[in-house]
Amino acid sequence: MGTTGRVSAADLSSLPLFEGLTPGDLDTLSMSSLRRSLADGETLVEMGAPISEVHWLEKGQLALRVLFENRWVLVSTLHAGDLLGWSALREQPTALSTARAIGPAVLISMPASGLLAMLAGGSEQSELLLKRLFAIATENLDESRAQLLQLGREGVISAG
Repeated sequence: MGTTGRVSAADLSSLPLFEGLTPGDLDTLSMSSLRRSLADGETLVEMGAPISEVHWLEKGQLALRVLFENRWVLVSTLHAGDLLGWSALREQPTALSTARAIGPAVLISMPASGLLAMLAGGSEQSELLLKRLFAIATENLDESRAQLLQLGREGVISAG
């Protein structure tokens, strides 16, 4: 995995989660954040591995796959602007899926501990960030629900 450079506070403020926060609010978090590049087929995280970072996909696509009954199942395709690494924000953080690049990809990666510190700040900014994170999580859950409702509705497959 290649690192293409440091991330500035202004870079972070351009992400939807941090929109409207001043670069000063993001200085500490930006100092520990990195911009990373992945080559086509390169793996960011492996299912079951310990993780400690949250990522925003800036460019490209990532496939999220899980091993189920001895076969890999695609559970999601992430696009520019998507957040991944939610599992790093929980106790005993391990990756719930394998994330692999579909073509070249660029991500902003930050330590979950830095984001959690901002969220626990007790300020108006931390409350806003929590609301935005929950909005993203709710949207993801709704998309998963819609996908599950489509199972079995693929239509009739004929050989002909």
